[in-house]
Amino acid sequence: MVGLMIATATNAQSLQRGVNLSRWLEASGGPPVTAQELRKLHEAGFDHVRLPVDPVALGWAPQRGPQLSGLARLRSAVDAALEARLDVIVDLHPNEQTKQAIEAESQWSDGYIAMWRTLAGEFKRTPTKRVVFELFNEPGYYGIAGGYLWSRYQQRLVGAVREVLPAHALIVSGRKGGSLEGLVELDPLDDPNLIYSFHYYLPYIFTHQGASWMQGDRWTTAGHWRGVRYPALQARLKLPRSDGKVAAERATDELAEYFRSGWNRRRIAAQWRPLTAWAREHGVRVHCGEFGVIRDGVDPASRYAWIGDVRALAESNGWGWSLWNYADDFGIASGSNTEGRERGELEAPALRALGLGRLEQGRLEQGRRAR
Repeated sequence: MVGLMIATATNAQSLQRGVNLSRWLEASGGPPVTAQELRKLHEAGFDHVRLPVDPVALGWAPQRGPQLSGLARLRSAVDAALEARLDVIVDLHPNEQTKQAIEAESQWSDGYIAMWRTLAGEFKRTPTKRVVFELFNEPGYYGIAGGYLWSRYQQRLVGAVREVLPAHALIVSGRKGGSLEGLVELDPLDDPNLIYSFHYYLPYIFTHQGASWMQGDRWTTAGHWRGVRYPALQARLKLPRSDGKVAAERATDELAEYFRSGWNRRRIAAQWRPLTAWAREHGVRVHCGEFGVIRDGVDPASRYAWIGDVRALAESNGWGWSLWNYADDFGIASGSNTEGRERGELEAPALRALGLGRLEQGRLEQGRRAR
């Protein structure tokens, strides 16, 4: 173990209620989030945003050196969020091909560290209590040696950034896609100003049902299902349907397992117990950096029931959260989509599921009393 943590991060703001602003600074592109939208997110009760940043999409390549040619876009996004009174997680979010190159090739792994050192210098004057830096989204590092290799590489990353940013909070994570399982096997680093992140999307047969990019996945048949409801009892009452493009036995086995496990809030809480114990043992601060349910074709009541359960469990453990996402295929705005249409307004059921509806109601009541 690198070092026992005895205090939570002190220089980061609360990071209690956040939302991911995906595609804005990623390769897939998308219209910038406007100043008005950012203000509305703050008014709705969010206290921070997470900005996924694909470094290659912003112009970085190890062959060309450590600079991001698109740095001005990132600076503008951070400044706009801060102006709207939202704190910011700058999340370096390499695509899968880049992550594999970093894991396999020294030119990429060393270059990524050099890029981070340069990037940290560009944001050195940002407020330490309002801007947080997430070093590597969803690292893979699967396999027998993966735990050791990721732990060693993440220590190098933290060390490089700490040379430049001694006071900002940094977000780190475990391997295996930044999962809960990957985090609990990690030895915490000897740095009291780290936040430990995990992402949570289980069970995939519900959260990723019908997702085109999941079709043909070796681990789940989620991409071939529609109409899967949550909790599992609701799915029993109205059975989902498969598209028939995957082996029937494999698909029905996964659905049967969903029923057997009885997926509900208690099931999720039970799955989180090892992480709860790990965080308590090491005295570290934990943040659920991503969780969410795809929109298209999903029963809204089920969707918001799952989101509400995960949010409530995170808060019951004292952990902050960042929902995936604002207005894309997992979005919570009425016009959420991946095609660039108007994003629309935040949905009232989403705000209630996130525990934000009561905040808005409180503001309305306060306004009435003031009049």
